[in-house]
Amino acid sequence: MTYFNPYWTEEGIGRSWSVYDRTMNTTMLTGVSPYMTRTIGGDVHLSVPLSETNAYSVGVGFESTAITVVSDSPIQYLNFVNQFGDTAKTIKADVGFSRDSRDSIIYPMKGLNQRYSLEVGLPGADLKYYRATLNEQWLNPITHDTTLSLSGQLGYGDGYGGMPLPFFKNFFAGGVDSVRGYFTGSLGPHTFDIVGNTLNLGGNKLVTGSAEYLFPMPGMKNDHSFRLSTFFDAGNVYGPGEQISFGELRYSAGLALSWYSPMGPLKFSYAVPIRAQPLDNIERLQFQMGTTF
Repeated sequence: MTYFNPYWTEEGIGRSWSVYDRTMNTTMLTGVSPYMTRTIGGDVHLSVPLSETNAYSVGVGFESTAITVVSDSPIQYLNFVNQFGDTAKTIKADVGFSRDSRDSIIYPMKGLNQRYSLEVGLPGADLKYYRATLNEQWLNPITHDTTLSLSGQLGYGDGYGGMPLPFFKNFFAGGVDSVRGYFTGSLGPHTFDIVGNTLNLGGNKLVTGSAEYLFPMPGMKNDHSFRLSTFFDAGNVYGPGEQISFGELRYSAGLALSWYSPMGPLKFSYAVPIRAQPLDNIERLQFQMGTTF
């Protein structure tokens, strides 16, 4: 639950507070290492506008995470729980910068969308880590009703004070909002379960990018709830001690449909993986309903 007042001060500084009870269960995901977490916490954020398109944000919060591993969990996860315990408390702070000059949020044709963020687990609690992300999207019209979108994401995280980056703070790639054509969260370092199935571990370094040509549904140019696109995606995740290698990137190309339906935003895609490796988990047809927050 979040309450946001965009005009907390007369100068336009916004303030929000949140309380949450969030559960993560990866045992239902194909190819992702199984674990469960339940995180209860709260935070306060301030947003400081610099202009119509630019803003800074800063926040602080506290959360407690209960970690559950199972017999099929990888040894890396089991070792973390054995060394640091199955309950982790975090005092976290974050800062961010955003620039959004797109002409529309629902049906953008041109503009720039940039988001940079840094999250730090502060001393004084169990988890000590930092996690930085960079997101960029550039849209440029090609014709009156078509546009080219170029986007990319970088991520890096690590621990400090003798602690590694907690495995449940790892980056993951693959899926509708990442590299399409691969199972959600299935790219990057992996291990095997007791019957030989591939399990993804996530990593502390993330590189993804996409080139997408967007155009209206034939015969429905005036209906901005539907949109088609052709795309080319690339990306991967790398673990601690691994160097980012562009030779290890995974690629895909295909066709996608976005529909802002009465039930919420829907995304469909059909992708053909390129340079897929024998251990990759392939999922050509993918679907997503709603958004994450």
